[in-house]
Amino acid sequence: MSSDGGLTIERTNELIRLFGEQFKIDLRAERRELMRSILFDLGRRSPLGWQCLYEHQAGFLREISDLMEPEELGRRMRGLGRRPYALQPFIVMIGHLGWRQQAMIDLGLRDGDRFPDERYGDLAFVVDWWARLQDAYRQDGALVPEHAGDSCTILDEPDLELLDTTVVPAGAERFSQVRRMVATLELYNFVLHGEQRDGIFGHGPYPQPDGTVLFVREFNDLRNDYLPWATTRTRNRYDAIVTAYRARAITIHCDMFTSMRVEPHEFGDRLEGMAVLGLQDGDDVLHPLDDGEVELVQAAAADAAEELYVAALGWDDRYKIAYGAPLFANHLWPLARLAGAGPEMGQRIMAACVETAQRRTDALLRADVPSVWTHMGTTDGDCFWPVVPE
Repeated sequence: MSSDGGLTIERTNELIRLFGEQFKIDLRAERRELMRSILFDLGRRSPLGWQCLYEHQAGFLREISDLMEPEELGRRMRGLGRRPYALQPFIVMIGHLGWRQQAMIDLGLRDGDRFPDERYGDLAFVVDWWARLQDAYRQDGALVPEHAGDSCTILDEPDLELLDTTVVPAGAERFSQVRRMVATLELYNFVLHGEQRDGIFGHGPYPQPDGTVLFVREFNDLRNDYLPWATTRTRNRYDAIVTAYRARAITIHCDMFTSMRVEPHEFGDRLEGMAVLGLQDGDDVLHPLDDGEVELVQAAAADAAEELYVAALGWDDRYKIAYGAPLFANHLWPLARLAGAGPEMGQRIMAACVETAQRRTDALLRADVPSVWTHMGTTDGDCFWPVVPE
C-alpha cells in the first residue's frame, strides 16, 4: 500500500531544492522561458497543465502506488524503447512545484513566507514518490543528471549486450539516411506533443572496453491514440524507434528534459557503429531495421507530421492553451498503464485534466503570460520556495 508521503519537512525541502537547482540550470541553458510558437501558446499551456497535475495527480499517484510501488515502477521503466521514461517523473515534479510556485507568487508571497494554501500531504507524497522512483530508475546514486556527470544510464546488461551485437559499422549513405529519419521523427513528436519535447529521449554514455562509448536516441509515443488530435490517416509503423551509436573521442551531456548533447555535434567522422531498432505494440522484442524499413519509417512520420501540423493550424486561441490538459494527462497515463491500471483510469485522468482546463482556460487567455516564467528565468534564489511550517 502507498504511504501518504511521511517525509519530514527538512527532507521535503531538501528534495525540492535539489530538483529546483537542476531545473534552473537546464531551463536557463536552453532559455526555455523565452520560447515562443506560432502554433501553440507555450507560455500559458504549460502552467495550465501544471495546474491540472497539481489539482489531481497526487490522488492518481496514490492509486498507481497501490498497484505498484514507485521502486518497482522505476525498475520496470529501465530499458530500450520504454514509455514511461525519464520525462514522466520530471513532469510529475514540475507540475506540482511549478503551479505551487505560481500560486505563491499570485498571493504576493516572498521566499520564506508560509504558503497558507499548502497541501503538505500531497506535496510530501509527490516528492517522496519522485525520489523513490528516480533512485530505482537511475540506479547510480543520483536523482538528477548533474549529480552523475550529466549522464543518464538506464540500461541493464541484457540491453547493452543487444546493442553490442546490433551496433555495426555503417557507411556514409546509411548514416545520412538514418539522420533524415531521426530528424523527421523529432519533427513528428514535436508537433504531436505541441512543441513539448515528449517522446524524444537521449541517454548514455555507456563506456566500452575499447575506449569508445555507446549512446542512444529514442523516439516513443509514435502510435499515440490517447491525445484527442493524435489520430492521423498515416500511422507510424512502430510504437518506438531506437537509434544507437558507438563513437570515439566524444562527450555526452544529458539533462532533466531528456535532451542529450553530443560534442562535437557533427560526429560522423568519429562513428564506429550504429543500429536502428523498432518496437511494436505488445512486443517486447526489438527488431533491427534495414535500409528499406528506415525509409518507410521516415516517410510515414513525414506524412503524419504534416497532417498534425495542418490540423493545429486550425486551432483557435483558446485551444492553443487548453490543449495543455490532455498534453499533461498524457504523462500520467503511461505511469498508470505500466503499473497495471486499465483504460478506465486513463479516462478518469483525462476527464479530470479537461475539467480543470474548462474552468481555467478563459482566465489564462485574458491574462498576461504567467509570472512564474520570469521568476524561474531570473531568480537568484530558490526556483521553488521551500515549505515553511506553521
